Amino acid sequence: MQNFLALFGGVAAFALLVVGIAALTRRIFLLRQVAFPLVVAAAAAGFQVYLLVVARPDPSAVSLRNWLLAFLLIAVVLRLLGLYVFDVHLPARRGLRLPTMLPAVTMLVVYAIAAFVTLRASFPKLDIAPLLATSAVTSLVLGLALQPILANFFAGLVISAERPFRINDWIRLGEHEGRVVAINWRTTHLRTRDNDDIVIPNSRLADERILNYYYPHAMHLLRIVVGAHYDAPPYRVRRTLLECAHGIKGVLDKPAPEVYLLDFQDSAILYELRIWIDDVASSPRISSDVRYRIWEELRRAGIEIPYPMRTLNIAPRRRAVAEGESEGPPPARLFVAEGPDRGKVLPLGAEPRTVGRSRSCSLSLAEANASKEHLKLEWTSEGFRLTDLGSSFGTRINGAETKSALLSPFDRIAIGETLLIFEADHA
Repeated sequence: MQNFLALFGGVAAFALLVVGIAALTRRIFLLRQVAFPLVVAAAAAGFQVYLLVVARPDPSAVSLRNWLLAFLLIAVVLRLLGLYVFDVHLPARRGLRLPTMLPAVTMLVVYAIAAFVTLRASFPKLDIAPLLATSAVTSLVLGLALQPILANFFAGLVISAERPFRINDWIRLGEHEGRVVAINWRTTHLRTRDNDDIVIPNSRLADERILNYYYPHAMHLLRIVVGAHYDAPPYRVRRTLLECAHGIKGVLDKPAPEVYLLDFQDSAILYELRIWIDDVASSPRISSDVRYRIWEELRRAGIEIPYPMRTLNIAPRRRAVAEGESEGPPPARLFVAEGPDRGKVLPLGAEPRTVGRSRSCSLSLAEANASKEHLKLEWTSEGFRLTDLGSSFGTRINGAETKSALLSPFDRIAIGETLLIFEADHA
């Protein structure tokens, strides 16, 4: 009866201590870090209660208690050393923070080795060879039975060591895409844009190709394809698309946005706006905001986004010009492509037009290198002629210094840093 009471007292003491440790570790962070040594101490205390109550202690029970005390001392030292290495030395000195699973597995292996060493020292006559052989056979049987689980476990170790992705990285695996929120010993959890949680086995992550949008940095290139009408000059479309990228939340200024002309298709010219964003998780919202802006700015600039259709244009018959009657000028204009006044348009007609800094000019420029009355454009029987009005810094047409010249469609007129493009419709 006394032996039963001693056994009951020891088990009860161990159970009460474990419950107390579980309650304290939930509230105190430091105790949570040494939870395993505390459980070993609870087991040693339970054996001590048993030895105090039992009438004649068994020598093997005393040796077992001594083994627990020795293992407890070594476990405390190993745990403190592990805390220093994994939580202090590597993060502070080396700037390396390992995943949670790798330190846990390392400490488990170290505890197992320490347990066998102290067990052999406490029981010198104990032959652990059969124990190891039995453990090997048991491990083989369990390995065959738990092969999928073990595959996920070792894949998790490889992921923790190689770190192809980290917590909070945004990754894509096959058709699944999301933010990494947890890396466990068997599975990895992804949080999608719909706030759904996807649980992926680690073995699949080790076998398939992973696209990590956050490595080496979170900056991501976003491409938006837009079609514009053939009547819209490419430099106008380019300027409009570049302006659409400014002021959108999440779009980076550096690297600067770029516009590429992709293809000449049946109904439209395809352009690609390339912008850099700071978080791929926000790409649908950013892409939508940019497309809103593109529609508004193209509409404001008079640039049509054509439908996929074919249009039959019937050219009107040209009116015969009577003798002595001069033919009128075709629709034409000056478009300011670069400079402080970019985007301005000066319609041209039969009346002469002047360009300069003066407010009395037909096109008043804020260009510092422009004269008050810099140049004049007038319609002649040969076409539109540009004449420099004795400006201080001169006028360049297609890179050449010019005093007077007939203009051709898409000639580039440079006044200082301002670039004007001559546009003329077909007669």
